[in-house]
Amino acid sequence: MGKTIKGIAAVIAVAVISGALLAGCSNNSAPKEKIGIIGAMDAEVKSLKEAAKITKTTKIAEMEFCEGTLKDKDVVIVKCGMGKVNAGICAHTLINDFNCTAIINTGVAGSLDNQIDIGDIVVSTDAVQHDYDVEAIGFKKGEIPYTGQYAFPADEALRAAAVKAVRESADDIRVFEGRVCSGDQFINKKEQKEKIIADFGGMCCEMEGAAIAQACYLNNKPFVIIRAISDKPDETEIVEYKVFEAKAAERCAKIVKSMVASL
Repeated sequence: MGKTIKGIAAVIAVAVISGALLAGCSNNSAPKEKIGIIGAMDAEVKSLKEAAKITKTTKIAEMEFCEGTLKDKDVVIVKCGMGKVNAGICAHTLINDFNCTAIINTGVAGSLDNQIDIGDIVVSTDAVQHDYDVEAIGFKKGEIPYTGQYAFPADEALRAAAVKAVRESADDIRVFEGRVCSGDQFINKKEQKEKIIADFGGMCCEMEGAAIAQACYLNNKPFVIIRAISDKPDETEIVEYKVFEAKAAERCAKIVKSMVASL
């Protein structure tokens, strides 16, 4: 009888320990929310880094990944450099090395829609690569071969948070939601813009967003792109880029801070 009771007790003990271990594993498997914030240039991340409490900086692929908190949320802020290759490497590193659960891309873009004024904000609905073209072997312009993907959709919850942040933190400007077109070219000529509009539509063009979008798609992570508009597609208004850059970057940083606080 004594042996039987001891045996039952041992089984119960093993069951309790196993349950606790499984519960612990379950809790540990749920990723802690961490937001990756990418800008292409120093001006686009400078004020964000100043506003954050940075606890660690790690250099990977010549990029400085600044870990810390912003508005009490875990973040990693990084300047990726210009272009799609830099942006794709950066987004993948944020996800793979820093376990970021969502990505925000912020910066400046050129307008493709004349209703958008200089200084207005575009929040991405999706993103395409306007310079990706393998039509010669049977794919749609912009389509990534053998993936079936032409445009990478932004996360709806992040989109909503971004739009809300614009309206709450920068109510003197307008916000538009639409397609972001990316390519490894600085687009500043009317005819260049007309070609992109004819092929893809879209509200703005820049050099990083779609690569970040593709990296997030491949890693099953949500993203959104937030861009301040620097010009008009019909060239009726022109602002010196370097003059506009600092003001636009500061505006975007204010929006991102408000957005992060709401997540």
